[in-house]
Amino acid sequence: MLSADSQLSVLARLLDVAHLRHSVIAQNVANVNTPGYRRIDVDFHRAFAKALAGGDDRAACTVQPRITLAPGGAERVDGNNVDMDLEMGQLQQNTLLYRVYTQVLAVQVAQWRSAVSGRT
Repeated sequence: MLSADSQLSVLARLLDVAHLRHSVIAQNVANVNTPGYRRIDVDFHRAFAKALAGGDDRAACTVQPRITLAPGGAERVDGNNVDMDLEMGQLQQNTLLYRVYTQVLAVQVAQWRSAVSGRT
């Protein structure tokens, strides 16, 4: 089980990565009509989950997100492989994850505030 400090670090890392992923998706959308543009993505969750599963939450918080060229995707005649439907779906998923992370963080802060003030 993660300590309170570790939980905060994990949530902070997840929020940072969600913010980065939002920026990457926005860049893909902005370049939907740019000839030769290759779609990019954030590579993070697999390495993060593996580090958490190993039981070392400090190591998990040091996992760095990497911006990489996204594999696959149907390439158009102009060499661009951005699919707007895919990008919008990923944007919605990322938005939901960001909201979940902020809600969990808000609950944590409320619990700490309650503990400090002596209420249960």
